[in-house]
Amino acid sequence: MVVYIDILIILNLYINYFLIRATVLITRRVCSVKRCVLSAFVGALGSLVILLPELPFYLILLIKSTLGMLLVLVAFGRQSKAEFAVSVLFFLVVNFTFAGIMLALWTFAAPLGMVWANGTAYFNIPISAIIAFTAAAYLILRLARFLADKRLHCKKICAVTISDKKGAVTLRGLCDTGNELCDVFTGKPVVVCFFDKIAPLIPCEIIDYYDGKLSDTLRIIPCRTVNSQSLVPIFKADISIEGKTADGFVGVTKRVLGNNIDCIFNPKIISI
Repeated sequence: MVVYIDILIILNLYINYFLIRATVLITRRVCSVKRCVLSAFVGALGSLVILLPELPFYLILLIKSTLGMLLVLVAFGRQSKAEFAVSVLFFLVVNFTFAGIMLALWTFAAPLGMVWANGTAYFNIPISAIIAFTAAAYLILRLARFLADKRLHCKKICAVTISDKKGAVTLRGLCDTGNELCDVFTGKPVVVCFFDKIAPLIPCEIIDYYDGKLSDTLRIIPCRTVNSQSLVPIFKADISIEGKTADGFVGVTKRVLGNNIDCIFNPKIISI
């Protein structure tokens, strides 16, 4: 069967993007779309290994593992050694799971238009079929993530550190599984913080909002509680809970959150 390099790279760019996004979903690591695409492209170039003569299994394993570490480094950037090891582990698990499914499909079903060599898959099938497959797999991962979230445990009161280029503040945070506040565009959770406690980091547009002025760049999300409804302005910052990275947004409110409570968060925001 003829393997077209352009189709091979485009196809594996798509597959690698899915594998990286699946890793992001499982670990809740922070990964921008730009970094994700760049990492997927590096992985797509690595798929050219399919053009080499058949390699022994141990060499394929070494190549895949090294490439996986490179992709994680490109996707997630600088991390601590522990975070990097966890990211690589989960990416390789996702990658090898996908590879196992492809190998089984090729071995037992032998679909027309599929080549499996050196741990790399090449399909000469309609793109709609590939999209359907990856969408189904992504939904399964979503379900697995949902079930895993049900088992999350977190201390009731935690140290929450919010930081950006202005500096950092450490807050006394309440872990509340009932806090379902999320950004409507990305679906990412929001840590709701009391205005006075996070004042040094609050962007100018949010300060203006509470002074009665609206900015075109301001992001506001609706917030509903048992007794009332309100709008909460949010902004992006680095979040750490008990030393663990959290991927989400920071919301600012002038409502008192509780006795000696500076912020409220859902434990689902914490990265693995």
